[in-house]
Amino acid sequence: MGGLSPRRLPGTLEAPDTSRREVIEMINAARIAAKPRDTSERPDLAARFVVRAAIQAPSIHNTQPWGFVDRPDGLELRADRTRLLPITDPAGREMAISCGAALFNARLAVRRLGFTARVRLLPDPGRPDLLARITWAARTAARPYEERLYRAIARRHTHRGPFLTTPLPPLLPNVLAGIARNEGADLRLISGADQLRRLAEHVQAAEAIQLSDARTAGELLDWAIPPHSRRRDGLTPASFPASPDGLEFPSREFFAGTPWALRHHGPSGGNVGTVAVLTTRDDRRVDWVQAGQALQHVLLHAATLQVSAAFHTQPLELPYLRAALRRDLVCGHPQMVLRLGHAPRTPRTRRRTVTNVLLGE
Repeated sequence: MGGLSPRRLPGTLEAPDTSRREVIEMINAARIAAKPRDTSERPDLAARFVVRAAIQAPSIHNTQPWGFVDRPDGLELRADRTRLLPITDPAGREMAISCGAALFNARLAVRRLGFTARVRLLPDPGRPDLLARITWAARTAARPYEERLYRAIARRHTHRGPFLTTPLPPLLPNVLAGIARNEGADLRLISGADQLRRLAEHVQAAEAIQLSDARTAGELLDWAIPPHSRRRDGLTPASFPASPDGLEFPSREFFAGTPWALRHHGPSGGNVGTVAVLTTRDDRRVDWVQAGQALQHVLLHAATLQVSAAFHTQPLELPYLRAALRRDLVCGHPQMVLRLGHAPRTPRTRRRTVTNVLLGE
């Protein structure tokens, strides 16, 4: 499996015991994946097992913009353009990054079944929304590190707001930077006071601009879900911290003007955490998918140490601010701004079911 090191990296945890139910499911899925099958029998257990892991990836506004097609020898990953954000993300850059994160989870799930995951990115130039083909290759037992990452899929969650004051493990930032490089991206740690200030100013400016723009605010509201909604996508007020950020890096104001807008009182403040920018050398569709895989590998490794991430994509959605950020940091093409730190446990965002996203065409 490309990009996963077989050696033990510093700062990882041993995986907890596998539940009996998962053992049974995994054995059945691996047995079916290992033998030829009737293509009319869709979806099968192996495909469901892999897609169940894939859909737990993070996505912009929790839009979950992916679809999977079951094939005799594996799966196809497609971008679901019905979930594109036409105002915020007209080129589909963040959509492709989200799908890349789901692809990394799928790779891990194939390894969990005991197979090598063979991945081809953008395999058909005439079908730009066909982002990848994943096929089951040779039988190879998953390595301990891959097992730990697979376990972290269920633990990883996006944080919004300040972090606890608990410091990160000393080696973790450098390890995460190495992981990103192995996946074809760069993770630039921002530590200088001047660069932190300028980056924070870009986030603040973008948040203010987007909040004052009626079209962008309306698009946010499409994915701001009332507390008791039955929808399995978007964000509810429960996804946000119990207190305002009070940080130089503001979270998005999803619920401004709604009856269920968050009403918080009390002092603001908190720990920013470790700030980083994920970049790529080029800025093509394939680079966006690669960035998503690198991002998810970074997030899952961090999750093995109970480290969470907060995202700040606002300045990357305004071309002139994205260019300014690149100029200020003297870096490649910025794909994600994130903060890392320890956070109180927050509710997981909702997910669509495997049946919703796995097609048998």
